[in-house]
Amino acid sequence: MWLTDFKKAIILKEFETLGHLIDEMPPMESLSQMEEAAYLLHHAKTLLETEQSVTLGSIQQLKNTIDFLKATENTPVSSLNLKL
Repeated sequence: MWLTDFKKAIILKEFETLGHLIDEMPPMESLSQMEEAAYLLHHAKTLLETEQSVTLGSIQQLKNTIDFLKATENTPVSSLNLKL
């Protein structure tokens, strides 16, 4: 059951579910289950690293856009008009 849920979470990219399943990983009953779990854990790690890279790229793109907008922003010249 755990292996099936873990596979489903990987396919659907449900990162919160992956974390929950990893925290509550049951003992495996056979060597083949242990090997499958190890493979799935490695795959989940790769998936998380890929998503992290994509997120960091998006953040960098947003920072560059904000910097560009700030650089091209027309700031009105402030003047002080005092009438006595």
